[in-house]
Amino acid sequence: MENRLSVLGEQHLGLRLLIIVLALVSAIIASWQKILLLIGIFLSFMLLDCSLYKQVLKGLRVSLPFFTVYWILGTIFQVQFPALAIFNLKVIFFILAGVYALGNITPERVINDTRYIRKFKWGRWLVHFGLATSLYIQAYTSYFTNHKPEGKNTIGEIFDSFLEAGSNVLKKSQEIEDKLEVSIGLNNAHLSFSIANLVALLLAGIIILIMIW
Repeated sequence: MENRLSVLGEQHLGLRLLIIVLALVSAIIASWQKILLLIGIFLSFMLLDCSLYKQVLKGLRVSLPFFTVYWILGTIFQVQFPALAIFNLKVIFFILAGVYALGNITPERVINDTRYIRKFKWGRWLVHFGLATSLYIQAYTSYFTNHKPEGKNTIGEIFDSFLEAGSNVLKKSQEIEDKLEVSIGLNNAHLSFSIANLVALLLAGIIILIMIW
C-alpha cells in the first residue's frame, strides 16, 4: 500500500525553495525577536506533519560539533556573548526552516516537480546534482547520528570525527548512485496538492510580512 503524504509533503519543490531563500534572508537581516517569532511560526506549521519534529532534533544533534567549535573559537577570539547567542539562534532557525522545506521531500517529488527543466541538459545535471547531494547528506547524517563523538571536545578531535564520517559515507558512493539512477528513471508525474501549495504560500507571505514589519 502506498504511503499517503502529509499536506506539507505534497508542497511543490519551487515553493519549498522559496521558503528556504526567505528563511536565509530572514536569518541574515532579522532581529533576534523576529527570529524567535519565526521559529514559533515554523513549529506551528509543522503540526501538519509531526514527523518533522523528530528531524529537527536530529538536525540539532548533528550540528552540535559545529556549535561546539563556534563557541570555542568565539571564546578564544573574545567574541561578545550576545553576538555568539544571536548567531546560534539564527543557525537554529535556518536548520528548522531547512527541515520544514526539505525534511519530508522525496526523490519522486523532485523528479515530478522538475520534469520541465529536465528537458534541458543543464536541468538534468542540476537535478542529478541536487538529488545526489541530498542522498549524501542523508547518509552522512545517519552515520554521524549513530556514531556520536563521545568525549571529543577539542577542535582536532571533532574535525577527525567529521573526516571519519566522510570516509565511511564515501564507501557507499556506488549504492547512492544506484539509488539515484532508480529514482531519476521513475516517471510518476502527478499534480501538486493545491491545499499544500496554499499552505506554503501562506507561510511565505507571513515570513515576508515579518521581515518588512
